[in-house]
Amino acid sequence: MTADKQPYCSQIARQDQISLIGTATRADNWFLVEYPAAWESKAFEGSQIPDEVKDYLTAAVEGVRVLLIRKTGKAKHKGLHFFAIQGDALEPKMYGYQIDDYTDLLEIDLSYMTSGRPGDPAHLREKPLYLACANGKRDRCCAKFGMQVFKAMSAIDPEAVWQSSHIGGHNKAPVTLFFPHGLNYGMTSSDDIRNLMGEYQRGRVGLEFYRGRVVYDTHLQAGEHFWREHTGILDLPGMEVVSVEELGDNEWWIDVHGVDGADHHSFHVRQEVSDIEIPMTCSGKKVEKLSRFVWVE
Repeated sequence: MTADKQPYCSQIARQDQISLIGTATRADNWFLVEYPAAWESKAFEGSQIPDEVKDYLTAAVEGVRVLLIRKTGKAKHKGLHFFAIQGDALEPKMYGYQIDDYTDLLEIDLSYMTSGRPGDPAHLREKPLYLACANGKRDRCCAKFGMQVFKAMSAIDPEAVWQSSHIGGHNKAPVTLFFPHGLNYGMTSSDDIRNLMGEYQRGRVGLEFYRGRVVYDTHLQAGEHFWREHTGILDLPGMEVVSVEELGDNEWWIDVHGVDGADHHSFHVRQEVSDIEIPMTCSGKKVEKLSRFVWVE
C-alpha cells in the first residue's frame, strides 16, 4: 500500500476508540517563536534561528517547550512575535514581545519565568492564544487536520490564532493548545473547535475532546477530568490539587477541591494498558499500546 493510500494514524486511533483523557503534552513553561519560513520535521532545531539564540532559549528555563508559530508561509506584518507562557495551575501568565531580529531575544530577561516573580507588566498579554499543530513535515495528520482547524479558528479570531510546530500526539490530530491555561484538545472537527474557543472565551473548559492541562502530570490530568465530570464545574482554573498518593504501578489516590475550598473529592485513578497496539504516527514507525485512565469506584 502506497503512503498516500495508507490510513491516517488519527483515523486508526478513532476507529480503535483511543481515550483522550490524560494525554496532554506535559510542560510548565512554553516559548512560542514566530518563524514564517519553511519548517523541518524538527522545526525549532532545524530552523535558521542563530544557534546562540536557540541555546539561550533552551537554557533560560529548565524543561521549557519551544514551539515555532506562524500564520501562513509568509509574514504579513512587520517584525516577529515571541510569547512566553509562565505556567501555573492557578495563575498562569503570558507575555508577548515584538522583535525585529531573532538576536533581539538575547536582550529579553527571561529569568522571571522560574523565579516566582512576574514579568514586565508592559508585556503581559490578557487575550488568549490558540495554536493548531500543523507541521506537515513531522506528520501528515498535522498537515491535513491541523490546517482544517487552523482555518476554522482563524475565521473567529485571526489575530489570536497560530499554526504551531509539533505539540505532541499525532494520532490525536488535530491537536490544539489554548494559552495561557494550556488546555490541550484533540480529534476535533471545525465546529467542535469553534465551540471550544467560545467556551474558553467565557473562562470555561470543554470536556469533550479534552486531553488535559499541560501543567499537570497525566494522572492529574485524569483526576481533573473526573472531578469536573463529577461536579459539573467547568470554570477555570476551577480546581486545585490537594494531595497525590502513588498506590502502585499506574495507580494513584488524588485529592481535589475547588479553588474556594468546596467540592472536595478523592479519586482512585488507574491507568489500564491493553495489548492492542496502534500507530503513533502516519509513518507507522512508532506504535503504542492502547491505554486509558479510569476512576476506580
